[in-house]
Amino acid sequence: KQWYQRRVRGIGGTSNAFFLKQLLGDKVEIKIFERETIGGRLREMKIGGRSYDSGGSIIHSENFYAKALTEKVGLKQKKEGNSGGAGFYDGDKFVLKLTGSAFKDKFKVLARYGFGVGNLVKEGEKYLKNLKRIYCLQQNQVSFQSTAELLNTTSPDFLKIFGQTMKQTLTSMGVTDIIQDELVAATLHSNYNQDLSVNGFVGFVSLAGGLVGSLWKIDGGNFLLPQRLAAHTKTEVVSSRVKSITSSSNGYTVTYGTSDAEDTTEDFDAVVIATPLHNADIDLPDSVAKGQYLRPFQRTVATFVNGVLAPVVPGEANPGDILTVTSKDKLLFSSIGTKGSAEKDFNYKVFSKEPLTEPQLNKLFSSIHEVKTVDWMAYPKYTVPDSPPHFEMSPGLFYVNAIESAASAIEMSCIGSKNVALLVYQYLEKVDNVDPDKVCRNLEKFKEEL
Repeated sequence: KQWYQRRVRGIGGTSNAFFLKQLLGDKVEIKIFERETIGGRLREMKIGGRSYDSGGSIIHSENFYAKALTEKVGLKQKKEGNSGGAGFYDGDKFVLKLTGSAFKDKFKVLARYGFGVGNLVKEGEKYLKNLKRIYCLQQNQVSFQSTAELLNTTSPDFLKIFGQTMKQTLTSMGVTDIIQDELVAATLHSNYNQDLSVNGFVGFVSLAGGLVGSLWKIDGGNFLLPQRLAAHTKTEVVSSRVKSITSSSNGYTVTYGTSDAEDTTEDFDAVVIATPLHNADIDLPDSVAKGQYLRPFQRTVATFVNGVLAPVVPGEANPGDILTVTSKDKLLFSSIGTKGSAEKDFNYKVFSKEPLTEPQLNKLFSSIHEVKTVDWMAYPKYTVPDSPPHFEMSPGLFYVNAIESAASAIEMSCIGSKNVALLVYQYLEKVDNVDPDKVCRNLEKFKEEL
C-alpha cells in the first residue's frame, strides 16, 4: 500500500510519517513532497555568528509527543531560561519588571495583581491535567473526524472555552481586568501576535508556559526535529511542488513538478495534506468544500538584529525580554527578546505585525551591525465564533492542519498528526474506531508511551 503526504517543511507532516510507520510498519510506503527545506515554521536563523530558531522556539515540559519524539531521534532537551528577567511595557513605561528570580518575582506579582494570579495558575494546572486525556485516547487508537469532536471528548471544558473569547473565559472565572490586560495579553502578543479576542482554548495554550511547569527547547534548534524525523522513518522526500490532487478509481492521483521540469503524476491509496491550505495553491477534488479549509492567518514579522538595543524606557536598563501589555497606543513591536551575546555585541529577536522600517529600527537600537527578517503568516487569526474544519476532507484525503483552528503549537501539530495517522490506518485497514467511553476511565493508571 502507498500513502502520500505533502507538507511545507514541518513537524505535522514528519511526525505523521513517524506515527504511520508505527501503525502500519512495512505495509506502508510514504512519500513526502516538499518544495523547499524540511522544517516548516521551524526554521534556523543565523546572525552575529550564532544560530537560533526563527519559528516555534519553545516547548512546554508537559508536551509528551515533543519530548518523546525528541528522545526517539537522538536529540537532547535544553532548558529555556532568561536570567535577564522580563519587563511588561505599555508604550510609555514598564508596569512590571521581573528579575528572573522565582522567589523575588512571586512577591512582585502578588503586590501588583493580588491573589487572583493563584486562581489563574489553578486553571492552568486543570487545563494541563485535562489535556493528558488525549494522549491516553490516542494510545488506545481513538480517532476524531473534527477538531471540535477531539476537544469535546478530551474535555467538554475545552470545547466550551473554544466557543468563547479569552476575555469572556477569564471574566467568567473572575480574573481581574488588570491581570487580563497585562499578564495574559502579554503572552498572547508574544506567542500569537494577537489579543484577548482569541478563543479561550488557544488563550490557555499561550498561558500555560508562563503559569505551570517549565519551558525547554532542543539543543541545536527545534528545527532539527522534523529533519531527524524524516531521516528516522527513512521516508522518501521528493523536492517538488504538488499542483493538484484528483480522485481516481483506487484513491487519488497527485500531480507534482518544478518550474524547470515537466509535471509528474502518481497514484496513491490515501493522501495527507500537512500544510496550511491558504498558501498551498493545490487544486483539490471537486468533492472537497475547500472554503471551510481556507482561513485567514496572522502576519508575524520576526526581525533578528545584531547590535545594541537602546533603552526602551529612557534612563532604565532593559530587561532580557520585553513583553507588551494592552495599550491605547499602537506599538512598534509585540515583544523583544534578547537571544544572547554574539561575535559583536548582542542578538535580539523583535516580533511585530508589520515589517520594521530603517528609521523604526534606528529608534529601537543604538547600534546595528546586521538585520535579518522572517515575514510570514505564522498562525490562524483566531476569532469567535468559529467552525473548525474536519480532519477528513473526503474518504482517503486528510488534513493535519485542521488542528490549528483550536491552537497552533508544536505539540498541537503532533496531536493533529497522530489523529490523522489513526484515521489513515483505520481507512486503509478497514478498522473500526474505538469507543472513547470504553477507555481511559482512570487516568491515574495511564502511562504515557510513544
